[in-house]
Amino acid sequence: MTAAEKRLWSVGTPVVAGVLLLLGTQNAGVAVTFGLTVAALWAARRRMWALAACAAAWSAAFLAVLALPGPYDSWAGSAVLPVLAGYVTIFLVAWSVGRRVSGSSFSVVAPPRPRLSWPSERRLLTYLAVLLAIAVVTAAVRYRGVVPPLLADNPDAARQVLRQQSNVVVGLLSEAWTLGMAISLLRALTGSLRGSLIYYALAGVFTVGAALGASKNSVLVGIAPALITALSVRRPPWRAAKLLPARLLPAKLLPRKSVPRTAAVLLIGAVALGAAVYLGGQRTLAGTGTFETEFRSRYGNNALASSAGSLDLSLSSSTETFGRLWSQREHLEPAYGAYSLTFLGSRVQPLVGEVDLYGVTAQLSQPYFMNTATFAAIPLLDYGPVGALFFFAALGLAVGASERWFEFSTQPAEQLGRGFIVYFALFGIYELYPLIYPTWLSLVPGLWVLYRLGRPAR
Repeated sequence: MTAAEKRLWSVGTPVVAGVLLLLGTQNAGVAVTFGLTVAALWAARRRMWALAACAAAWSAAFLAVLALPGPYDSWAGSAVLPVLAGYVTIFLVAWSVGRRVSGSSFSVVAPPRPRLSWPSERRLLTYLAVLLAIAVVTAAVRYRGVVPPLLADNPDAARQVLRQQSNVVVGLLSEAWTLGMAISLLRALTGSLRGSLIYYALAGVFTVGAALGASKNSVLVGIAPALITALSVRRPPWRAAKLLPARLLPAKLLPRKSVPRTAAVLLIGAVALGAAVYLGGQRTLAGTGTFETEFRSRYGNNALASSAGSLDLSLSSSTETFGRLWSQREHLEPAYGAYSLTFLGSRVQPLVGEVDLYGVTAQLSQPYFMNTATFAAIPLLDYGPVGALFFFAALGLAVGASERWFEFSTQPAEQLGRGFIVYFALFGIYELYPLIYPTWLSLVPGLWVLYRLGRPAR
C-alpha cells in the first residue's frame, strides 16, 4: 500500500464511522445497509472477492427491503435489519478470520491464478456420459405419469405433487443434472474455443434437464459455481484470428490481440440470472394461491414488472420472514439441533424430535402461507439468539478456511468445491441452503470421483 493510500484510509475510516453513526441516529436499517456496502468495498480492496460478493449481496437484500415495495412487505422486515445485520457481520468477520487462519488474505498484490489440470478428454467425456445416463434414468422415474413442472400449466401445483411422491434417493440422483452442468460449463469456459463446443452442448443438455423441475435454484446451483470458478482461474483467451477466419477479413485487418473471456463469463451469468428472475415471475403469475393472486393484481401481465417483483421477492422475502420470526422468539422453545438436521429428512426425526421449518415459516407468512426459510431461522430456532452468534462464528470460520484452502488449487474438483461453497454462502440472502437440502450429499462424492479421474494412475 502506497503512502497516499495509507493517508486515504486513515482519513476515510473516521469519515465512514461518522456517517454510520449519523445514519444510525436517523434510520438503523439504512445505516447497516451502508455498512455492508463499505464492507464489500473493503473486502474487494483486499482482493477477497467472494467475501466482497457476499457482503454486496446482503447489502442488495437490505436495500430491497427498504426501497422496493412488494405484497409481502411488513413492519417486521425493516425493524429486524439491525439484528440480522449483526448475525451477518459475525459471519463475514469469521469468514475473514478463517481465510487468515488458512493463509494470508490481506495482501493487495494479486497472486497468479491457477490453471486447471483436467483429466484426459476420454475420461472426462466418459464421466459426463455416465452422469447424463444417471440423470435421464432418474428423470424417467421421477416424472413417470406426471407432466414435468416446467411444462405444466401450474408449475407450483405440479412441484407439490412431485414433492409428495419423491424420495431421498431419487432426489440425490437427480443432482447428476447439477454436477454435469457445472463440470461441462467450467470445462467449456476454460478450454480452447474449438474444443469447448461439445462441452457447451453438454452444458445446455444438463441445464434443460435441471430446469424440468421449474426451480430457479436447480439451474443456478449448477451454473453459478462454474462461473465463480471460471472467474477464479486462468482462462486461455480466444484468439481473434480463430474467431474471424481469414476468408472473412484480410489478414492485415484482423486484430492481433486476444479476446478476454471475462466478459463472456459475466454475460453468461447475467443471462442465467435474468432468465431465472423472469421465469420466477412467470411461475408466480401462473399460481393459484392467495399470494399469487395478489402478485397478479399488482403486476398484471407486464413481464418487466413481474420480473422486478420476482427479484424483490427473492431478495427480501427471507428477511421479512425472519423479522416475523424474531418478533415471536420468546414463544419458541430451542430445538437444540433438530432444525440443523432438516436436510436428512423425516428419518432422523424419531431421534432428534419432530420439527417442520417450512411449517413454522408458512404460519408466519399469513395470509399467504409461503414456504420461505431464512438464513438465521435454523440457528435461532435451535440455539436461541445468543447461541446463534456462536453458530455463525463457527460457520464463517469453516467457510473462510475452506474457501481459502481451495483458492489456488489446480484441481477442477477442488475449485468447483470452492465454487459451491461460495454459492451456498451467497444464497444465504434467501436461506441456509446446505442445512435444508441434501444436495451436497451427492455433489461431494461426484466431485471426489472427478478428483480421482484427474490423478495419474500409479
